[in-house]
Amino acid sequence: MVHARGANGHAERPVVLFDLDGVLVKGDSFALFMRCEGAVGWRRAAGLGGLLAAAPLTLFPALRSRAIRLVVRAALVGISADELHRRTAAFGAALAKDPRRVLRDGVTQVREHLAAGDRVIVVTASEEKLARAFLDTLGLDGVELVASRLRPAVHNRGEAKVRQLAARGVGAPWQVAYSDSLTDLPMLRGARWAVLVNASPRTLSRARAALGERVVPVAWQ
Repeated sequence: MVHARGANGHAERPVVLFDLDGVLVKGDSFALFMRCEGAVGWRRAAGLGGLLAAAPLTLFPALRSRAIRLVVRAALVGISADELHRRTAAFGAALAKDPRRVLRDGVTQVREHLAAGDRVIVVTASEEKLARAFLDTLGLDGVELVASRLRPAVHNRGEAKVRQLAARGVGAPWQVAYSDSLTDLPMLRGARWAVLVNASPRTLSRARAALGERVVPVAWQ
């Protein structure tokens, strides 16, 4: 494996990026949280009105990110920051203990990269406390995390992932990036190898059209 050299001339650890949802977790972790927690006694009448107003906007790609933020904000009306952090962390830990929800092959791959001395960063649109608890419960506390935050709101999706990495001093090229979605094309473009997890033939074809021979498909359970 080729190691990049920093400004001081010393070899730097290869940077390896992992998405969370669809790569380490089966499904959308924050959507699961909202389904299990957000619909049970959390919404005031004002919050429910916001949900009803914003929900149809999620059907339009150009408005989807803004609509999702509105839906989340409405669903969490009246919840303190401490309570929100407690609930998301508890859900992340429970998710890690559910073998039906963990992609074992992905977790194994993370551990192999850590054992090789790589710098592993999970870059996810999921909520920060949820994702951190999920990783720590699996014993992956050595993994760095760049995630979304609810308060103050940071939606770490698409191009925002690259910006958030840059804000932490992590710039392309990185050695490998793992994702299951073309939403992550900005992150995948910066990788020497772009690994697509459980991609459909259509997704794989579009990824290869955009990224060429750097794309490596894998089937994980």
